[in-house]
Amino acid sequence: MRYGIVADIHGNLEALEAVLHGLEGKVDQIVCLGDIVGYGPNPNECCEILRKQNIPSVAGNHEKATTGELELTRFNKNAAAAILWTQKVLLPENLQYIKDLPLTLDLPGFEIVHGSLVNPAEEYLTNLSEALPTFELMKKTLLFVGHTHRPLNLEQEGKKIINPGSVGQPRDGDPRAAFIIYDDKTGEAQLLRVNYDIEAVQNKMKAADLPQFLIERLSVGR
Repeated sequence: MRYGIVADIHGNLEALEAVLHGLEGKVDQIVCLGDIVGYGPNPNECCEILRKQNIPSVAGNHEKATTGELELTRFNKNAAAAILWTQKVLLPENLQYIKDLPLTLDLPGFEIVHGSLVNPAEEYLTNLSEALPTFELMKKTLLFVGHTHRPLNLEQEGKKIINPGSVGQPRDGDPRAAFIIYDDKTGEAQLLRVNYDIEAVQNKMKAADLPQFLIERLSVGR
């Protein structure tokens, strides 16, 4: 099987559509590592795409905050403002959808989680030291994580933790949408980037009166 691994869409419809186009005909299954909503101007449309395509997904911290399961005091002011806006516009069926998302999923050959297996919604894994407790909890030899918005590949005693970066809010200095194609036969995980209409997203964010900082950072991928 070939899998498309996506994470941190954050209500960015243009980026999601560009990634899905890039995956078309190249993978057998797409999976999502959480944070479908938050920051971006199209949370409903992004949720509906994942729902209609039956894409296996887990919950991220922005889902948990949008449903009220995480306090907004755990977020910076810009993220909190975007979550409050998302709460106002999210349709009931999409609110229920993100509320029902599991924290982890065990798929054939690998596991997925948003943050870590220690703290699924909130912990950032940025280096091997931080990842060691999660390596110990892994049931399989491969785990895909998101949350940091930066691609990462860690290995420890025959196990791997891979982060595909972010679809809708890259923060590694490359503003293009990031995703991975994983081939379970060869074990290859290929990181790919695609361009999308950043200006169109920014214009929608301005119209929604979302924080200027969130609007500007899309252009630089930071």
